[in-house]
Amino acid sequence: MINLGLIFKKIKGPNHVFASDLRKLLDFKPKNILIFKTAFTHKSKNIRDQNGFLINYERLEFLGDSILGSIVSDHLYFNYPDFHEGDLTKLRSKIVNRDSLNNIGYSLELYKLLDSNHSIQNAKDDIHGNLLESLIGAIYLDKGFDKCKIFILNRIIDYYINFDTINSSIISYKGALIEWSQKNKHKILFKTTKDDGLNPNINFSSILFIDNKQIAKAGELSKKKAEEKAAKRAYNALKLKFKNNE
Repeated sequence: MINLGLIFKKIKGPNHVFASDLRKLLDFKPKNILIFKTAFTHKSKNIRDQNGFLINYERLEFLGDSILGSIVSDHLYFNYPDFHEGDLTKLRSKIVNRDSLNNIGYSLELYKLLDSNHSIQNAKDDIHGNLLESLIGAIYLDKGFDKCKIFILNRIIDYYINFDTINSSIISYKGALIEWSQKNKHKILFKTTKDDGLNPNINFSSILFIDNKQIAKAGELSKKKAEEKAAKRAYNALKLKFKNNE
């Protein structure tokens, strides 16, 4: 059996501050604090068990992602009886999409509990959402499904999700633009290239053309994020046009 307590003790020693801050966040006393230590350990620490396997939050993140999706689906199913399957799917996607989870994780200040050799660059880093999912996975393992459901409903759904606002929000500006262009017979094109400039936060640049006319340009860390940002800028620039043609 893996002795996580001994492993973490060798690496960092007792951390009473972590336990105290965690209890304030959870509003309950964890049974196994070491599960939560794992939930806030980044792979950059290179902590391994006696079998050589890395100990970090990534497996808990995978588990938490599934648990979160199930609980949100359960909540929507019973609270929105007039919504069809497609409407429920869209609403769930708006709640558990990466930007939403990043914002919630950042607001909960989960990064303050993180043990990592890397600094957190900004509030948009995906690590905030990753930590939220790993925390949910840890709660599930430590306290079970019912306690995890209570945490998600009370600390996430009720506190951070405004259903009136989120129901009218857009999941993907790129998707919305493509749908609009197909409906209104416009030609849309993204020209995305690797960016080797001086800005370390920009690895890709994307230019969006509609009917061969440049509409917007954006740069981001990934190709996907660059295209989404360009699409959002184009969507906002063409907002009146969208309303008139939808």
